[in-house]
Amino acid sequence: MNDSILVTGASGCIGGWVVKNLVEQGRRVVAFDLFPENLKKLLLIMSEADLAKVEVVPGDVSALDDVRRAFAAGVDQVIHLAALQLPFCKADPVKGALVNVVGTQNVFQAAKEAGLEKVVYSSSTAVYGSADEYPDATFGHWSPLLPKSFYGAYKQDNEICAKVWHADEGVASIGIRPFVVYGPLRDQGMTSTPTSAIKAAVRAQAYEISYGGAAEFQYADDTAKAFIAAADARASGAACYNLGGGTVTMERIVAAIEAACPQARGKITFVDQPLPFPRHNDTGELEKAVGRLKWTPLEEGVAQSAEMFKRL
Repeated sequence: MNDSILVTGASGCIGGWVVKNLVEQGRRVVAFDLFPENLKKLLLIMSEADLAKVEVVPGDVSALDDVRRAFAAGVDQVIHLAALQLPFCKADPVKGALVNVVGTQNVFQAAKEAGLEKVVYSSSTAVYGSADEYPDATFGHWSPLLPKSFYGAYKQDNEICAKVWHADEGVASIGIRPFVVYGPLRDQGMTSTPTSAIKAAVRAQAYEISYGGAAEFQYADDTAKAFIAAADARASGAACYNLGGGTVTMERIVAAIEAACPQARGKITFVDQPLPFPRHNDTGELEKAVGRLKWTPLEEGVAQSAEMFKRL
């Protein structure tokens, strides 16, 4: 087990949950973030006492010297999550490339210099194409990557470069592609509105989720645990895996929100337009690589999220 782990993008949704889980496991956490003051958001999911245990290194992932400084804190492993989400990459493609592509290369470079054997990083199912490009509108682990956005293209580039880092420099890696992550701290990105709906339901406010249909939803806590499992697993190559969890309909999500927040019954609606992505056929490739993972039932994850928001 790696007892000292660097987490980039620690104030983000997945990053925050990774930090929470690592601290609860009694491990040393070095949090690298451009806006360290945003780490206060983690008080939504962890105590002040636990957050105080986190060592913070401020810096820009697109600046190699900043990244080197984070590794100089002395770490055994890295979970790289710092990135700009799809809307921000669309609005500013150059900045998106600097953060998402150059930033990832900086992490690999600094990891190599620090003597780390492996990098764990976040890719995305945005590397896949539209539903009409796949048989039965379904993608799986072996499906071709056909990104339709700058964000997806940047993530695919990182996956390709990860293979080169392994082949040429001997740095192994495990990449994970989440789909729709939900839960506290999820406040950015085109698929974040179901979490915003939970927050609105706690206040008994009306809210319209921006899409419908069915998609693979992953509770933020489960997602974080998957990245930690990857950090603890052995890796001898540079594979990237889709994160599973199960496909659910938007009708079921709304029902789960109403069950957790009866005061919002009838107030949560959605646009009856599915996301333009194919369905995921999970063959369990990630679990074959890192071991069995935890999957929280949707209704339980929504209920837990609502309780956290209620405490605010």
